[in-house]
Amino acid sequence: MGSSSSYSSTQYPASAESSRLLDTFDLQIQDPGPNPQKVGIILEELRLPFAVKTIRNESQQVGQVEERQNGGAPPVEDKNTGMIILNDPNNNVTLWESLAIVEYLIQTYDKEGNLHYAPNTQNWWMCQQWLAYQMGAQSPFFSLKAWFSNQHKDKVPSVIERFSDDVVRIASILEHYLAKSNGGYLVGDKCTFADLVFVPWNNKIGEVMGKQEASRILDKYPRYRDWHDKLMERPGVHRIMQNADISTQ
Repeated sequence: MGSSSSYSSTQYPASAESSRLLDTFDLQIQDPGPNPQKVGIILEELRLPFAVKTIRNESQQVGQVEERQNGGAPPVEDKNTGMIILNDPNNNVTLWESLAIVEYLIQTYDKEGNLHYAPNTQNWWMCQQWLAYQMGAQSPFFSLKAWFSNQHKDKVPSVIERFSDDVVRIASILEHYLAKSNGGYLVGDKCTFADLVFVPWNNKIGEVMGKQEASRILDKYPRYRDWHDKLMERPGVHRIMQNADISTQ
């Protein structure tokens, strides 16, 4: 087993959910990066105890071999899959897709509505929409741009240009909706999970686009820039982004 880290939440005031004794959540990841950061941020914001473990192959997936037929994670066979697994021993739930993990944590443990709005309201559905947009647009397009610019052995200018345009388009869409916001957040007047899930990839825009182009984007879209800076100042976000077990910055 690779590294293992435990997190405390003593910096936060106690919530109704965190005040009761909870068993430690098991967060298994292949590598540090945006997806583990996204889940880690939600765990931190909800003051839930968790430990991070690095998995390299199927044999290191805690409790998965015997549980897979009951919903456990698929085996880790490819080093590039970016597998992330959350085991919640309090409810005997195992999930391996970050969108599902975020929704599960919010619906199960955000009893006071600190990071979401009442279900089936307009703001609730807007949060769901932004979560889907982060998963369906920001995450794949930012990662593809980073891959073809920084890791792909053959540089293909047309492909790099295509994904560069997508990154700029996503930043412009976020800018547009932040400009209409009264509170400086995507939905309503408070920070929700819809904002927080965008933090990890936004934080890597310099790596994704190159420092010069990233600076140009942030100057062009100041609300997008200021929104990210404000989210990065949150204590839970800061702890996750600074922890080497889950983050690459």
